[in-house]
Amino acid sequence: MADASVISDHIDYVFLLFLRVSGLLIGSPIFGRNNVPSIFKIGLCIMLSSVFVMSIPAPDVYPTYENLFMYFLVCIRELLFGVAMGYVLTTMFSLALTSGSIIDYQIGFSMASVYDPQFNTQTPITGSLLNIILLLVFFSYDGHLKLIEIVYKTFETVPVGAATAPKEILLCAAETMSSSFVLAVMVAMPIIAAGMIVEVAMGIIIRTVPQMNVFVVGIPMKLLIGILMLMLSIAGFVGFTKTIYSKAFDYVGEMFDYLAGTK
Repeated sequence: MADASVISDHIDYVFLLFLRVSGLLIGSPIFGRNNVPSIFKIGLCIMLSSVFVMSIPAPDVYPTYENLFMYFLVCIRELLFGVAMGYVLTTMFSLALTSGSIIDYQIGFSMASVYDPQFNTQTPITGSLLNIILLLVFFSYDGHLKLIEIVYKTFETVPVGAATAPKEILLCAAETMSSSFVLAVMVAMPIIAAGMIVEVAMGIIIRTVPQMNVFVVGIPMKLLIGILMLMLSIAGFVGFTKTIYSKAFDYVGEMFDYLAGTK
């Protein structure tokens, strides 16, 4: 365990630690949101960095660098180390917006959207709802504490200044995106199935009663059944978040193994 003198005697070491913490927290979907004040982000990174400096085992020999350029490259690696792990969580959380877009298209809300300060863009209404639920359940499961624990464990396995960026992280990123899309489709599947049933039913009715106006009857029916299925699916989505978080932290661990060179 290091003492307080590390901060003044090895400021370059502390700054590298700060960069890794900052990369992971700012790249995460919780602390990296645009509507979180910048002063809070900076303060949280400084506070956690100070705690980690005092709690992680002090190295026998502090790393040294030939020149400023080499130190700059190490800084970039440390920052990317944290951002890469935060990217995994952000990608998994984005499935709420993806499934929301699919659901809105099915029930006729695709033209309606709300402003999302996290991405500074317009997002689907249902996606915003699912994203809020995902965040609330994340905090109720102490996911934010799990995230901070992950940050701490990175320093136990990969010493400060020893971060790497192997090409395998691209494979892990692709797997994360693929898994996120599959989970998004699974979340939207009840509404997709209901929409298909309505389409088939309306096709049969129109063939039976050609005089019926499909737009007058079909669109309201599709909207009503879609909203009803969405209401019934919310409880299932809350339970499904356990699977989402399990997958998310599994991919975070896989990304960490690649970055640490242990896989």
